[in-house]
Amino acid sequence: MDLLRSVIKMRGPFERKPDFDRFRRAITTREPGPVPFGDIFADYDTVGKYLNEKVFDYTALAEPGGKLTADLARGALKYLDQSIRFCAGNGWDYVYCFSIIPFTGITYRNTDGATNEEQGRRRYYMKDDEGPIRNWDDFERYPWPKDIHNINLSARLMAKRVPDGMKVMVIPGGLFEWTTWLMGMVPFSYALADQPDLVDAIIAKVSEIIYAVIEDMLEEPNIGGMFLGDDMGFASGTFISPTLLRRKFLPHLKRVADLIHAAGKLFVLHSCGNIYAVMDDLIAAGIDAKNSFEDKILPVEQVYQRWGERVALIGGVDMNLLAAGDETQVRARTRQILDACGPGGHYVLGTGNSVANFLPLQNYQAMLDEGRKWNKAHFGREY
Repeated sequence: MDLLRSVIKMRGPFERKPDFDRFRRAITTREPGPVPFGDIFADYDTVGKYLNEKVFDYTALAEPGGKLTADLARGALKYLDQSIRFCAGNGWDYVYCFSIIPFTGITYRNTDGATNEEQGRRRYYMKDDEGPIRNWDDFERYPWPKDIHNINLSARLMAKRVPDGMKVMVIPGGLFEWTTWLMGMVPFSYALADQPDLVDAIIAKVSEIIYAVIEDMLEEPNIGGMFLGDDMGFASGTFISPTLLRRKFLPHLKRVADLIHAAGKLFVLHSCGNIYAVMDDLIAAGIDAKNSFEDKILPVEQVYQRWGERVALIGGVDMNLLAAGDETQVRARTRQILDACGPGGHYVLGTGNSVANFLPLQNYQAMLDEGRKWNKAHFGREY
């Protein structure tokens, strides 16, 4: 608590004052106006490249057996300010913050040199063939997270630090992701048939923890909502049948949505893959916005045409184009999307997924610059 009392609000200089209410209106109404910008998050090395300074490598916390050292803690605190500066500097009205729930025992694969932009960088991937919970004995012995208040410390610190007009969108992870990571996707898939009661117990336990983590943050006025990252699909469909998603996962999602809305906050779902078989169900469950789109699955304009009356969309400039295209191509595609989705509200300009470290920074900023030009042409101001 003393640490929280000592935090001082960050003050510019920023080129523009953030306006979270503008972002909220774009999400919740069809009010026409300048299109806001945003994404679920930016990779730490992209933030460092933008700021031209060393940034905390938060993937160190994902290292098997990794511990939070004093150096890591200092780096993490500095990263909060760096994230604010990145988001405010790029015209976002909110800043993202990870709420890292300590589900232990999850294992990763990593690749070195995953990007030509930053030599020696790594990207982590969950192992799909194993997890720490395989049977009831594992479930009973598992060290389920309990210290909910401390899990949210970084979000609280950031909420005290954000400049006037800006709020925090917290990323607590998703029910489907945490469940399948705890079992491993392959064992989980078998368990749906062989140990359905165990699967249900894990889902219920993870849902209870996510609910408690979110509930613990909702009284903080500078937390604007939750950006739930929960990948439920791949290129051609959902990871499990839509029927099972509806039966086992979406009732828990609705419970979380109701909690968030009762506090007057926003609930944004980030889910990769082709999840359109359950899109109507997700909207009925109460998501305010959907994030993550791929042109090869369904271009964001088509998603907007079908569902844009009922739910807001965030992003959609395809990651492949941003990674491998040139600036002219990025600008043309950005304008194409804005012409289709921008005039009628319920749209926020961003990437197809996140500001990943394999995206050339000049392409990302060309996208934003085109957005400012489009806003100026259509609404008389850039933001």
